Amino acid sequence: MRCFIAIDSGGTKTDAVLFEETGHILARSLTQGCNAMDIGIDSACESLLGVLQNLAARIPRDGTLVSIYSGVAATDYFGGELGRYIRPYFPDVTMRFEDDAVNLISGTLGHQDGCCIISGTGSSLYARIGERIVHLGGWGYLIDTGGSGYAIGRDAILAVFRYCDGRAPYTRLYDLIQEQMGMPPEKNIPGIYEGGRPYIASFARTVFQARKEGDAAAEEIFQKAVHALAELTFAAERQFGGPYQGVLGGGIFAAFPEYAEELKAQASPMATLIRATVPPILGGVIEAMWGQAECSAKVRQRFLTEYKADAMQRVSE
Repeated sequence: MRCFIAIDSGGTKTDAVLFEETGHILARSLTQGCNAMDIGIDSACESLLGVLQNLAARIPRDGTLVSIYSGVAATDYFGGELGRYIRPYFPDVTMRFEDDAVNLISGTLGHQDGCCIISGTGSSLYARIGERIVHLGGWGYLIDTGGSGYAIGRDAILAVFRYCDGRAPYTRLYDLIQEQMGMPPEKNIPGIYEGGRPYIASFARTVFQARKEGDAAAEEIFQKAVHALAELTFAAERQFGGPYQGVLGGGIFAAFPEYAEELKAQASPMATLIRATVPPILGGVIEAMWGQAECSAKVRQRFLTEYKADAMQRVSE
């Protein structure tokens, strides 16, 4: 039995599956994210190795691990350190380590040229052109994650504090953020800083709710975020040199379809943008099998059916 491991790891979680070439899932692991920008490269290496060893230990006696594909956020910032750390533990296995954005591209478009725009806790655009991977935007939350959940949540909190200072008129965001925090925002400065980037990103939802209620500050934040992502599509146009396809993925696009629709309206006319409708881990499955076995429509369907069943079981538990 030929076995494969696919990984999709971002800032929030690491989703990993052990499967065989028919698409049958042998084991699945859900653990903390391995984004080295958040937890450091040493912790990222150790965490990823633990995931792989746990899954490898569940390979049947008649099974052979053929390929490992790891789509891990921020991989391209650390010069292949993940690969150098992991490879000695699996010397006879084909391995590839790429950014988790590649999973989004492959999950929807297959192994072909295209790009993805991510808006989750962070944001970025990744383009695959032949064997070349181009990264635009997403230079870390201290520099540039425009249009991300973090940026939207941060701007919402800022709008509230400007109102508290008397620098701006009342915004419905104040009430919504107070409700989510369970206290007046101005009394929760320690909690905001302690919660950090994921906590701040959790307040992005207040912008979409307030915007639906006609709040001017929320509309301004919404448009600012859309503009930041649309700008990336024009930069990608120059990389492709003509029409191209892009996949919209990440928690913000998934939760707020109006955000994706507005981006489509403001994006480069060369871009055909598609909302992702399959889990990113499917892209990891396609890449793990690339050059090793055929990932046919039948294989993908079996994988998705079993993956959905596993996800529903975890929710019920």
